[in-house]
Amino acid sequence: MIHLHPRPAAQRGNVQKWLRRVHAWFGLAIAAMLLLFAVTGFLLNHRAVMKIPALDRSEVTQILSLEAGPADPQALAAALAPALGIEAEALKPRIEPSRAVSWGGGELRQPERWTLRADTPSETLEVEYWLGSPQAEVKRTKPNLWLYLARLHMSIGTGPAWILLSDAAALGLAFLGLSGFWLWGRLHGSRRRLTLLASAGLALTGTLAWLAG
Repeated sequence: MIHLHPRPAAQRGNVQKWLRRVHAWFGLAIAAMLLLFAVTGFLLNHRAVMKIPALDRSEVTQILSLEAGPADPQALAAALAPALGIEAEALKPRIEPSRAVSWGGGELRQPERWTLRADTPSETLEVEYWLGSPQAEVKRTKPNLWLYLARLHMSIGTGPAWILLSDAAALGLAFLGLSGFWLWGRLHGSRRRLTLLASAGLALTGTLAWLAG
């Protein structure tokens, strides 16, 4: 017969102490990122009521001449990158094939169109070029402060380091929630009460999400 011995009180106390410390220090480490997510989420949710220009942006369009017709989108990016002040590799190409379009009761052949796009939290840059044209159109879009923070929130145009930090914040928030539930159950209530509260919270969240949709 196998006898299961309950974990000693001292050992349980050590686990709780360790978890409380991790909970506290981990929460402090990602506090700035969580604060950013909280503030931007709140402002975006209430931008209409608070009259916050959360989605305002400014656009500037310019025409750049080309000395010679580029052979491909990569060559176009290399030719324009110095004038745009960015690295050619940052411009991501998209090609729209040539196709027939209706025009003036007849049909014309629309040339191939290349679109180059580069995103950062503080700017969106888009280049439009029609194959065979001696020029390219460049559109720069700059967000205001609120939209800039929202783009950081959504990791638009950010590098791998910021994405990893955002992932760490998301996982850290999940850890804080789970460890908070566990600590509350161990220190302030029974497992049955904790299960009931967690289930009620999940049910309420699911119901509100369903009603919102």
